[in-house]
Amino acid sequence: MSPAKRQPTELESAPEDAAPLTDYTQVTTPRQSGGAQHVAVKTAEDVKASPSDHHDDSEEPAKAKEEPEIAFSQLYRYATATDKALLALGVVMAGINGALFPSMALVFGTAINAFAQADGGVDRDAVNSAALDYFMIAIALFVTDYVSAVLFANSAERQMKELRTEALRHMLYLDISWYDSTDPLQLSSRLTGDTVKIKDGMGQKLGDSVKYVCQFFAGYIIGFVRGWDMTLVMMCLMPFMAMSMSFLLKMLRKSAAHSQQMYAEAGAVAEETLGSIRTVSSLNGERRAIDKYNERALVAETANIKIAKVAASVFGIMLGSVWLMYAVGLWYGGSKVAHAKASPSEVFQAFFGVLLGTVSLGQIAPNISAVAEAKGAAAQIYQILDTLSAIDASLENEGIVPDACVGRIEAVNVDFTYPSRPDVQVFNNYSVLIESGQTVAFVGESGGGKSTLISLLERFYDPAEGTILLDGRDIKTLNVKW
Repeated sequence: MSPAKRQPTELESAPEDAAPLTDYTQVTTPRQSGGAQHVAVKTAEDVKASPSDHHDDSEEPAKAKEEPEIAFSQLYRYATATDKALLALGVVMAGINGALFPSMALVFGTAINAFAQADGGVDRDAVNSAALDYFMIAIALFVTDYVSAVLFANSAERQMKELRTEALRHMLYLDISWYDSTDPLQLSSRLTGDTVKIKDGMGQKLGDSVKYVCQFFAGYIIGFVRGWDMTLVMMCLMPFMAMSMSFLLKMLRKSAAHSQQMYAEAGAVAEETLGSIRTVSSLNGERRAIDKYNERALVAETANIKIAKVAASVFGIMLGSVWLMYAVGLWYGGSKVAHAKASPSEVFQAFFGVLLGTVSLGQIAPNISAVAEAKGAAAQIYQILDTLSAIDASLENEGIVPDACVGRIEAVNVDFTYPSRPDVQVFNNYSVLIESGQTVAFVGESGGGKSTLISLLERFYDPAEGTILLDGRDIKTLNVKW
């Protein structure tokens, strides 16, 4: 018989020749059958039978849902005006740094002309000017790279402090029903591991991504200006590199959330085991805990190795295309110089402009992948932050705060099922009255509803139907923190 259909049993009376310990009164408690059932209530140590109870056994995990996704701008949900200003200035500095690097191709081309004089000599003035230009570029690169790194790190750290604080505050105020379907031990992994990935993706990794993207465009602009036809020839392999990078990023983004979930579960096992090490040791459960940990870690390991193999192949194709591009560029540039259609200076400026721009592609991929992983990690945490609490204990100024509490408790026609087990009816039209000053013990087998009534009184949950009254007031109207 299911818990919802069990009826309260009447307490056995003492033998006639035995002296009664105390007086008993009878309380009518409407149950699922609709008939009046009598339960003995003891005035000194009152006893009431109750319908069903909340099982401690956790429900089987729900089927895996599609991983949530967020827009890139959502990474900066908790950015203040100061954080955004630091971020904007950091982007500018990173962009300048990236654009300056390919400009060395122009200086290099000038130096080539200085060494390749018609009389076989060297133009010392041109060489000295090129050396000074290199020195100035080096100083500018140092300043912009340093300022960019400091600004991105500062902005990211400030936002992570706010995100971690808000995430912990939100989790603490979520209603108990949310924890029934969520493993609390995974939450610490979210606050530590996932937030580190978010910080990397919105911090220095993002700055490097901006820098290398600007380096790519600046290099190709120089290439088109100094030798547009040569640049076009070298770009014939760009589609292969672009498709390789697009596929790589898509694969990394999808795998990031899955790996984080598996490692979070493994971390939860380790935390739970170490937190109860005395119990584990007394029951010789070390091997079982290790196997349970390895089971989850193995899933992440297998998936990551598979992804690494594919990523290595794709990355190899991309870099192979880069070097093939260099070969084509040198061949075409040499042909132009041989036919007097371009000077060595123009050829080398165009070639090294495209070369430095293309080299940045190899640096963009790992940094962009860090940003993609940050999006995956942020989606998991933001999903928790977007979960609304049915009973919000953070609202300190809402609800009635009584001047005094007499302690009269009454449940009137209460229907209730646990959100994590909606198919199990715990209370069905259940009513009970406990007067102030009574000492009550709820008696019943496991699943009888003993702890459930206490949970409803504490507002861990709200009944689906009916009312819980405290001193005649619906507890929903009372201040939750009170």
